[in-house]
Amino acid sequence: MTASDKRIPFPEIFASFRATADGCAFRGLVLVGTLQADTPALLIAGLNPERVAFLLTDQSRPKLDEVRQRLAQVADQAPLRCSPDDWFCPDGDYSSVLRVYTGLRTVLDRWRDLERHEIAVDLTGGKSTMTVGLAKAAHVLRLAAVYVDSDYADGRPVPGTQRLATPEDPYTVFGDLEAAEARRLHNNHDYASAEKIFRDLAQRVPDNPDYAIYADLSTAYLAWDSFAPHQAGDALDRVLARADLPADLQPARSVLQAQRETLAQLTAINRRLTQRKTPPADALTALRDLNQGLALLGSLHSAALRRAAQERYDVAALMRYRCLELLSQHRLATYGIWTAEPSFDAALRRVPDLDDRYRQAQRDQGFRKQYPLPSSERSIALFDGYMLLQALDDPLVRGWNIGDIRQRSYVRNTSILAHGFRPISSLEYEQFADIVEELLDRFFALIGRSRQEWERVHRFVSLAA
Repeated sequence: MTASDKRIPFPEIFASFRATADGCAFRGLVLVGTLQADTPALLIAGLNPERVAFLLTDQSRPKLDEVRQRLAQVADQAPLRCSPDDWFCPDGDYSSVLRVYTGLRTVLDRWRDLERHEIAVDLTGGKSTMTVGLAKAAHVLRLAAVYVDSDYADGRPVPGTQRLATPEDPYTVFGDLEAAEARRLHNNHDYASAEKIFRDLAQRVPDNPDYAIYADLSTAYLAWDSFAPHQAGDALDRVLARADLPADLQPARSVLQAQRETLAQLTAINRRLTQRKTPPADALTALRDLNQGLALLGSLHSAALRRAAQERYDVAALMRYRCLELLSQHRLATYGIWTAEPSFDAALRRVPDLDDRYRQAQRDQGFRKQYPLPSSERSIALFDGYMLLQALDDPLVRGWNIGDIRQRSYVRNTSILAHGFRPISSLEYEQFADIVEELLDRFFALIGRSRQEWERVHRFVSLAA
């Protein structure tokens, strides 16, 4: 008699197997049909899930009675949470790969209240096609996989050597390939896709803590790109809380810290300007605040650069247009003028003939009919704001042809994302962008700040390829 022929009572086999299953717990267990009873009985008793499902073949379906008998032998050692009467065994023959997929889908639909990681599939028994199908499905669906391993003699398993094994996730070897794709997506400003891959890697390759940091950075930039500064700040806090950043992020720590401060500025201005009814005094205070204004302006400008890099010129032009608006809103706020509900009391004290100057600005731009200063019931449009700045002799536009704004913004106004029906070409976008760039240069010269440093802080950090 060979070692593999030695008969060992099932309770003894289970006692040794159970020691290898300590600490492994799942709420659901899916098994495929097998012509032997020990393996499913060991897994059901050893893992003791709340729910059990079998994908059986016509040949293996009668074997369930033997599985029940094995479990009855160890009932005193392992009281079951799922009675054999409650096993889910969908009708049909699940001997092909496609049928295994169909059966697993049926099980998951029935167990939709369970998280995927709470469900394990058994890769031990069944035909090879069934096992391959179940393994592939488990990988795609992020289900756990278990396997009953054992020693072999004469080509057969040695009774009493059965032990629980959990196949290694291939991501432990191939994760760097996925990470390279995530880095590419991040650097191409597809932060949603990058975050998804990095987050998946963080869960599947826990030995590499860098993946979670990269996921949080992509999360922060995705939120910032969506103008949700509070959520972006929370994610960036998780990045900065790590003392040992990944090697490619270590030189960028100072930039990341400056970006966190910028997000705090954006959060503050959001609180002031996104109320249902913002008091004019609060609006003027926020718009006059240079640091908050630079934070908002930088977010818009850098977003325009990212959209242009993706050749999304209509969206980029929209962001550039908003930069022009914000520049005029900030400068007008220094005169006590809020463009949403304009009052000219403070400005008229400084420039008593402002109305006449405003009409003259309109004549200079070729308007056949001139209008008085806007009333408080009408918000100030973009070009009206620049004519007001000209009338105020504001240094931002002093000696500069504001007519270029009107001429170049026509392209944006007739685009599909504004009032028209056509896309903006690359050349049209660049011509419009040149006006914004020129005005930004004038603005930074006026306020005495470094534009280069401002752009550095608002440029999202790239990852090493």
